[in-house]
Amino acid sequence: MTDQTPAVMTFARSDIRSIASVEVGGETHWLGEQRDFRRHDVLAGFLPEHGRFSLAWVRLRDGERLDVHEHPTKSMILVCKGSVHLIGDREQKLGEGDVVCVEPGAKHGFETLPGEEFQGLSVQFDGTGLYEDENAPRVRFSEPTALAELESLNEARLERFAGHRLFDFFDSGRMRGEPLLRRRFVSALYVWSVYFQRMLYARQAVCADPELREIYAGHLREEFGHDRLLRERHAVSADVHDPVLEAAGTWFVMRMYGADEAAKIVIVHMVIESSCHVFGEKTKAAFHDDSAGETSYFDLHAEVDEDHREIGRDYLRGLSPSQIARLLPVCEEAWNQLELVFDRMAALVEA
Repeated sequence: MTDQTPAVMTFARSDIRSIASVEVGGETHWLGEQRDFRRHDVLAGFLPEHGRFSLAWVRLRDGERLDVHEHPTKSMILVCKGSVHLIGDREQKLGEGDVVCVEPGAKHGFETLPGEEFQGLSVQFDGTGLYEDENAPRVRFSEPTALAELESLNEARLERFAGHRLFDFFDSGRMRGEPLLRRRFVSALYVWSVYFQRMLYARQAVCADPELREIYAGHLREEFGHDRLLRERHAVSADVHDPVLEAAGTWFVMRMYGADEAAKIVIVHMVIESSCHVFGEKTKAAFHDDSAGETSYFDLHAEVDEDHREIGRDYLRGLSPSQIARLLPVCEEAWNQLELVFDRMAALVEA
């Protein structure tokens, strides 16, 4: 073999760098798994620039959705494996071997059902690939993501929660100045904190998704022992209990056994962690002690929960509108249960 011998090269699909989402117009859109051939240096050099075309592997699975969009160039999608639903200007179920031809400006998207998987090849015949440069994708999404409605509901409930009557004790300064109120509050909070820990243990124990299990494990490590920190720093009796708080806390624990992963993300991260950030901001001043030289339970929740509330958002972005719709009542119910917890805390403080 000489240097002039033509080379035969092979590339695994995994050799081509994958992206899962792009930002268009300030909003993140889920792509499933998208691997543009020109994001691989050797393949990019092999493909001709004259009469330039682009190729990309695409993959959607288990109810994932690529939102309806349009682009300025012709596109062809070949279904190589599995099945998928074409949505947009034309709706049709597609199977292996089917070919979709999309004219410039035509609105189209793809959606799988739970348990369904689609693998295909996306071809553009003119210019840069649609997502070849993920920082400047050549697409325009023509409908808002279904996740926006869920986010809006959660933000509305969070705003309502920020005005909870329990926080009146903090805003007025009474919690900082009245030791009896502080003892009652911390004792009630400790009961809820114990159940929060149990909820995270339960979720970790039954999670079957390896990627989510690793994400959950990181969250658990950061939250581990916060109940003990609260008890030791504020001299709370380990056997303090309240039947209402325990009943409400048990609801959250049991949902980790019976809910799917999307519902767990809504309950733990959209609802509880969002509330924890507001809680930390409202309460840290009343319990702040510079002389202690250590971060308090309340400081911790004001600092880290902003990151914790974003956990699982990428997973939710990959869900179909019908799957997101099923999460709306989950969000409402979780907020109702959490408000029950704080209603009881307020009642115990006032006792």
